[in-house]
Amino acid sequence: MYSLLVVLDVWPEASALPGEVTNWCERAAEGLILEPVNTVTNLAFVIVGLLILHRADLQKISEVNSFTRSKSMSTVYAGSVMAIGLGSFAMHGTKTQIGSYLDWGGMLVFIFFPPLYRLKDFLGWSDDALFRNHIILSILVLGLELLQNSDGILGVGDGLRRFGWFNGFVWAVMIGFWIILEIRIGLERTDFSSNLRLVIMSAPPIALALLTYAYSHPWEIYLLCAMFVLISVLINDLETPRIERDSQKWVLLGTSSFILGMLVWPYGKEGSNYCNPDSILQIHGLWHLLCAFATWCFYIHFMSERIIQSDDEE
Repeated sequence: MYSLLVVLDVWPEASALPGEVTNWCERAAEGLILEPVNTVTNLAFVIVGLLILHRADLQKISEVNSFTRSKSMSTVYAGSVMAIGLGSFAMHGTKTQIGSYLDWGGMLVFIFFPPLYRLKDFLGWSDDALFRNHIILSILVLGLELLQNSDGILGVGDGLRRFGWFNGFVWAVMIGFWIILEIRIGLERTDFSSNLRLVIMSAPPIALALLTYAYSHPWEIYLLCAMFVLISVLINDLETPRIERDSQKWVLLGTSSFILGMLVWPYGKEGSNYCNPDSILQIHGLWHLLCAFATWCFYIHFMSERIIQSDDEE
């Protein structure tokens, strides 16, 4: 499909010509794929998604959690993971506005899933309610993102460029939201005071935002940190689900891999001292591999959980 679209020349004009160094450091090549390394490394997400689907076909059905109860949850998660890779493949391969839209679209579709999945346990949603809310949120945000980029995609005017910070801000909010939910579950068996729990829940996402969030206006980071505090306050008052895990290994591995990726990400851009546009070892490609590994770790993390119902408690 990708090759057909390129051959038919239905993509908009690329932002980089062959021989130029792109904004992600790689020198644009001739042919169907402008950034070969940064494009091909996205197949790691597709491989992870296919592995998850394969495991889902082999898994035994049990009532341990929503992932083991049916194959649907694993299928939706796998699709979200592959959406990252396919969207980023289109962006790095074509260097077009629509490719950029698909890139952010895939990332947002994925990052909506983990916090909504975790929130499901807090609010008592059914699996169908989770799927419905995931679809609605994805359509809403991607619709706004499409309008924001409407000049380069639809050609219908200025769009919503006054919200130029929109996609990155939503991405950061969802990551922080997920972190807060995970921490709250981990704090359930502690005897910490409510105020101390608030500090423990809000501090990590705020620290991550201060270290990694690339903002255009200072008020963005202030708003982001304020939202993390507000979310922590709201989550702190909810009844927390009882979730048992034999180990925290997979969530720690996934989180570490993602944070490492976020830390190396700036060095994979044009102008970085570490930028070598003619090397097959691209730092941005490493970011793809680290994030793909993180999605696999989070899948194993979700699969290994055991939801404790009230009648299971002693």
